[in-house]
Amino acid sequence: MIYVRRTIAALLAGSAIMVAASASAQTANDQPGGLPSSQPTPGAQVDPAAGDGAAEDVVVTGIRASLADALEIKRQTIGVVDAISAKDIGQFPDANIAESLQRITGVSVDRVNGEGRGITVRGLGPEFNTVLLNNRLLSTEAGGRSFSFDILSSELITGAEVYKSSEARLQEGGIGSTVILRTARPTDRAGLHFAGSAAGRHDNTSDRITPVVSGVLSWSNADRTFGVLASGIYDKRIFSLSNISTDGWIPDQNVDSNGDGVKDLRIAVPRTLNFTSTNSRRERIGGTFAVDFVPSDRLKIGIDALYTQQKVQSRTNQLGFYTDPDRITRATVNGNGTATSFTVLPATSSSGLAADNIVATNPQNARTYQIGANAVWDATDNLKVVFDAAHSNSRDASDQLFYVVGTREVGVTPTFQLDGPGGLPTITNILPTDDKSAPRLHCCSERGYRYGDTINQGTVDATWTVNSGILDKLQGGVLFTNRKKTTVSRESPDPLGCFYCGYLAVAPGSLFTNFSANVQGRDLTWLDYNAASLVQYYGSAAAVNQVGGTSQSAIDARNRFLAVYQGNNNSLDPIDRDRGSGTVRENTYAAYLQATFGGNFGDSRWTGMAGVRVIHTDLLATGYSVTLLNIIQNPADPTAAVPVYSPTVPVTANNSYTYFLPTLNFRVDITDRLTARLAGSRTLTRPTLSRLGLSQDFTFRPPNSNTISGGNPYLKPFLAWNADASVDYYLSKTSYVSLAGFYKKLENFIISGQQPEQYFGLTFIANRPYNAQKGDVYGLEAAVQTTFDFLPAPFDGFGASANYTLVRSSIRFDPSLSNQTFNVEGLSDTANVVLFYEKGAVQVRGAYNWRAPFLRQTFGPQSQPENIFGYDQIDLSASLRANENLSFFTEVLNLTNAKFKSYSRFEERLITVSDQGRRISLGARVNF
Repeated sequence: MIYVRRTIAALLAGSAIMVAASASAQTANDQPGGLPSSQPTPGAQVDPAAGDGAAEDVVVTGIRASLADALEIKRQTIGVVDAISAKDIGQFPDANIAESLQRITGVSVDRVNGEGRGITVRGLGPEFNTVLLNNRLLSTEAGGRSFSFDILSSELITGAEVYKSSEARLQEGGIGSTVILRTARPTDRAGLHFAGSAAGRHDNTSDRITPVVSGVLSWSNADRTFGVLASGIYDKRIFSLSNISTDGWIPDQNVDSNGDGVKDLRIAVPRTLNFTSTNSRRERIGGTFAVDFVPSDRLKIGIDALYTQQKVQSRTNQLGFYTDPDRITRATVNGNGTATSFTVLPATSSSGLAADNIVATNPQNARTYQIGANAVWDATDNLKVVFDAAHSNSRDASDQLFYVVGTREVGVTPTFQLDGPGGLPTITNILPTDDKSAPRLHCCSERGYRYGDTINQGTVDATWTVNSGILDKLQGGVLFTNRKKTTVSRESPDPLGCFYCGYLAVAPGSLFTNFSANVQGRDLTWLDYNAASLVQYYGSAAAVNQVGGTSQSAIDARNRFLAVYQGNNNSLDPIDRDRGSGTVRENTYAAYLQATFGGNFGDSRWTGMAGVRVIHTDLLATGYSVTLLNIIQNPADPTAAVPVYSPTVPVTANNSYTYFLPTLNFRVDITDRLTARLAGSRTLTRPTLSRLGLSQDFTFRPPNSNTISGGNPYLKPFLAWNADASVDYYLSKTSYVSLAGFYKKLENFIISGQQPEQYFGLTFIANRPYNAQKGDVYGLEAAVQTTFDFLPAPFDGFGASANYTLVRSSIRFDPSLSNQTFNVEGLSDTANVVLFYEKGAVQVRGAYNWRAPFLRQTFGPQSQPENIFGYDQIDLSASLRANENLSFFTEVLNLTNAKFKSYSRFEERLITVSDQGRRISLGARVNF
């Protein structure tokens, strides 16, 4: 099936370029290669220093008008730029802007809970793509540097451009691409205007209908010298997702293969087998506000703001079986060393396998805002200067629960089977999972974090129009960015989290109810409980007195637990901890100079752009150092241990670097229909902020899954030399074919160096990032777009576009090499196909998106590789225009209910199979 899909995509050879430009690179009046200003006109791209004198209204009506505009923009652009407009976003069934961007050639989306969270461009993941809002860096609520698209509704954005080749004036940071998101401006149109939509969305995972409401209101005086705009969005989703997972595979385990007590195999076994059901409510609220003021013909001032908030309430019920390799027997092993089946020795009341009834929460309360001001000054007829300043801030606060109550598998021999019903792993010969008389308290903890990200940024850009000989114009500018990323780690104070580890206390049956769920086609029932009631029982004498014995040390341990529990307000509430917390501060200074040229080769017109950008970065990281003083093994649970730490000590580290980043873009119009482009550049991506932190953290999972993780403030940025070449042939105003090639030579690649370290008799795998590797990434992009205007009515309403991107690397992942420490992660072929019909009041679109299997992490769960199976998705949309002001629409996202699947080193080593969900919307749009 994958082969057939690849073949179809390759034959169609092209993409959602249909969506790739109605807001794209430049207007016909603009100089080639212009960068959008922070106050662009919809459907047009303007020079950042050109002001509104270079902008003009572009009226787009219908899909064909968008396609014609897209091709004209593509013909006028020097470098490689693709884009989408508000119309295209509105016509696709997209949960957020990332879902819309995936229609562009070479762009694929990374999803969380079925919604796009990040983008990968030409195989380079979210951390390699710089995202700007109105040309400004936008803070992010996550722990890293990459932008989280799932907090930003596509309804708030009027357009987005993806720069695949670089220019000196583009803010550095995107080896993969630079993405510019744009919000609407109040002086785009004169008069009072309103556009809004309301829809009900049905999610098949919960069988619920939730609202999505948005609106944009703008007013501008007749001469468009003053205007005000406000927009808002409310988007609610209720969904239930299920998955089967193993939490990765533990390699090289010696087990008893035939039940004779002799351990003679080095095999890979699953860390756990989990059956999970998660119920979530996601609420997204956002809005924009903008004011434009033009006091004179030579000055334009704009102020704008964006606010978006995302709240998630999430509760997970999980039935889990945590593997102890020492108790595995009678294992069947395939040629890859994978345990395809095995039996677990019967448990006793104090040791052995348990069925864990887990209750967990994963809430989110994230908000992001940005405030910016912009002034465009025509100093002379030939000199324009743009001043821009912005402040952006993001916050996310979340405290998570993770409670485990388990039942020892006494008197049975649980059997794991890798290829069970439906090709998914299963476990048999277990005790009833809904028995309320046997559960014991195991572990209970609450963890949390506080992320903060603040960005202050200021820029000055100037353009001098020369028009002398082959020199058209000179551009230059400076940028200053101050960024501060703060992480606060939170956890229940010791010894609350693991006081009952080892299933040391029987819990009363009155605490439990039955939880039933269909998990990936399997009807299961296990135990549920109220977290607050369980915590209350944790601190009761009936529970505490079951732990230990009558010795003085046992009494002291119980008294210490009660003292901490009562001092923590009779709860397991998390408290801020130094370990794992820290701050990274960056000051970046940048300057650029760029020249645009033009001339003729006989009957052929050529244009070129050459420039250089210099950047300097100063970094200060603060954190805390801690020494591991002891590890206390839990005799009742060989898979748990209690650490003893020294007091934390504040530590700091400084780093700085300077780089020159040259760029060159060249385009020649060989004929009226044939255009060729060449581009070369050096680009830079800074390390993820979470990798730059100083703090170190320990994870204790004896006997085989202990880890140490930490950052490295002395990391250098990723660097790449890039080359692009493309040929475009224009068949008509709405049709073309294109072939492009790209090559990236990367250095300073950051890898997680892994090495074993011994602490108090236990082996830990230490993961610390460092710069170590070089590698090449290269590939081809093919695209085709056509409208069938030549067919007789009504078939002349059809059109199609398609693309295929092939990506390769000089570094190849080899699953047979257990010592392979470096790979270029995220590389995969992608394809998109869009079919549409537009005639009169009717519009229908279908979009098919495919991504080949790829390596997500070299060191994933259990420090083993994590690979993603190939994924494809079909989205549909249709609209019917009742009149000029009212239309009705329906949208279907993930029509075939495709699932997400991942595996470890080999395909049979499943990590997870999870739902994505199908969503159907029905609503109306109004405008006046």
